[in-house]
Amino acid sequence: MLQGKVLMITGAASGIGEAAARLASGYGAQLALVDRDADRLAGVAKACGDALAIPCDVTDAQGIGRAVADTERHFGRLDGAFDNAGVEQQGAGMFPVDAYPMADFDRVLGINLRGQMLLLAAQLPALRRAGGGSIVFTASVMGLFGQPGMAAYVASKHALAGLAKVAALEGAKDCIRVNAIAPGAVRTPMLTERAFPQNPGYEAAVAATHPLGRLAEPSEIAEAALWLLSDRASFVTGTVMPVDGGYSAV
Repeated sequence: MLQGKVLMITGAASGIGEAAARLASGYGAQLALVDRDADRLAGVAKACGDALAIPCDVTDAQGIGRAVADTERHFGRLDGAFDNAGVEQQGAGMFPVDAYPMADFDRVLGINLRGQMLLLAAQLPALRRAGGGSIVFTASVMGLFGQPGMAAYVASKHALAGLAKVAALEGAKDCIRVNAIAPGAVRTPMLTERAFPQNPGYEAAVAATHPLGRLAEPSEIAEAALWLLSDRASFVTGTVMPVDGGYSAV
């Protein structure tokens, strides 16, 4: 499905990003893997054959620029990107809007939105040089709906969905497609290691909100992103695709 394509995957050291890297490698892609966790990233890259591991924080504009340049230098081009890196709220906590810690609001928006804007600014010229390509963001069902106590996360994901649509309209003339996926709850460290332990009873409550009655596995979300990156989705751009076990159908 991705034979010969050169893809960048951010947030590749764990969760959805790691699953996407392993699947994309199996589908024949050449990979540049980006994450701020250098040790875990090295392990994922080793499992993906000749993948290029690039330790980088997506809030670092110069680092992102170097990551894209290193990818083009190593592989000769960039065909697509799964811009998946993101964070949850401070300590996976819930805060009312009028008591939300502004430092954390800035942190979440800085990574989940500004970081993705920085990625676009570096990746789009590379895709133009390659004659076109595809970018997929990881938004969230929380980018389609509201959720009390999650002002920063919800705001960042709503904004990211809008950013994907703007970039799709601007990129179309250059044969660049831009889409976002909107996962429901996924069995990743963000939930299993942080949100669920901090909020007793939350796991069962979250699973119950999905008509399929369970959380997604990271590979189920990654498959949707990789399809959007592939030529099989050649007429799909500007969409925010729910991958949510029916959450958005209720």
